Amino acid sequence: MNFVRNFKLRSGKRILTSKLRHFKRNRETHNFETAKTAGILFTPSDQISFEQIKHFISYLSHYKLQIFVLGYIDSKIIPESFLFWKGINLFSRKELSWSMVPNCQIVTDFIDKPFDLLLDLSLTDSFPVEYITRLSKSKFKIGRLTLNHTGLDLMFEIEKENNLDNYLEHIKNYLNLIKNTSSY
Repeated sequence: MNFVRNFKLRSGKRILTSKLRHFKRNRETHNFETAKTAGILFTPSDQISFEQIKHFISYLSHYKLQIFVLGYIDSKIIPESFLFWKGINLFSRKELSWSMVPNCQIVTDFIDKPFDLLLDLSLTDSFPVEYITRLSKSKFKIGRLTLNHTGLDLMFEIEKENNLDNYLEHIKNYLNLIKNTSSY
C-alpha cells in the first residue's frame, strides 16, 4: 500500500514541478493593516482545531479583511460538524486526482485569487496543501518551516510540543511587527 501511495505522490510532485516552471506571481510584504484580502488554508484534525481557526478568522475580521477560507480534510468523508460553518470551504480526498492533486473548482478559484496574505495554518505535511500553497498567486505567503515549502515568504519554526494556538499567536505577533508594505 505504501508503494502505491508513494508512487502517486511522486506523480503529483512531478505535476507540481512542471507547473512551477512557468509560475510567476507579484510579491509584496503585507501586515494585517495593509492587506485587503487574506486566504487561509488549513487542515483541521479535530473539532478543537476547527474552533481555533474560527476564532482566528474572527480576529482577522477586525482588520476589515476580505477573508477566504479553504480546509483540506484528509479523509474521504467530511465530518458533519465541519459542514455547518458559513464561509469555510472544505475539500477531501474525494476531490483529489489519482496523483493526489486537488481537482475541484473551489481549489482552482483559491489558487487563482491573488490574496495580499496567504496563511497556511497546517501543522502537518500534506501534499494537497503544499500544491495549493506553492501555486497560489498570493503576494505574501506565510506558513510553517518545512523541507517542502520553499515557496513561502515568511516561515515559522514550530516545535513538536507547540500547538495551533501558539502558531496563531506567532503569526499575530510577527505580522503586527511588520510596519510597511514593500515589494521585493
